[in-house]
Amino acid sequence: MSNTNKAYDLRGIIGAAIFIVVGVLAIYYSGEFSPLGSVFPRTIAAAMILLSVVYIVTALLWREAPKTPPPSSNVRRILLAIVMLAWALLLEPLGFLSTSVLCYAAVLVIANYDRWTPRSALMYTAVGICILGGLYGTFRFALQVPFPAGILL
Repeated sequence: MSNTNKAYDLRGIIGAAIFIVVGVLAIYYSGEFSPLGSVFPRTIAAAMILLSVVYIVTALLWREAPKTPPPSSNVRRILLAIVMLAWALLLEPLGFLSTSVLCYAAVLVIANYDRWTPRSALMYTAVGICILGGLYGTFRFALQVPFPAGILL
C-alpha cells in the first residue's frame, strides 16, 4: 500500500524543528552554568533534540492522512493561560505540591474534550499523582532543589 497520496504532518515537523533549535540553544547557554548545574538542562535538551529528530523521521517515512482536530476554543486557550499564571503566582504562598495538584485538576477540566467517565477520572487522577509525585521526589530528594515552603505542601 502506497502512502504517496497522503499529506505530511507539516505542523508537527515544524514544531519538532523548533524544539531542536530550543534544545541546541539550551545546551549552548547551559555552558555558563556550573558542571553540576548544567546536567539537568543538558539532559532535557538532549532528550528534546533526540525525540524531535525521531518524530521528524517517522513523520516523513510514515505519512498519515490528516486527522480532524477537535474544535478549538479561544476561551479554553485563555483559561489555560490563566491557570498557568495562577500556578506561577500561587507557587510561593501555597507550595509546589498543592499548587500543582490544583492547577493539574483545572487544566484537566478545561482541556478535556471527551465525556467524563469514572474510569477516565480515576486514570487521570492516578497519572497526575504519579507525575506530580515523581517530579516532586526527583527534584526535592534526588536533585536537592529547594521548593517554596508554602502554607500547604
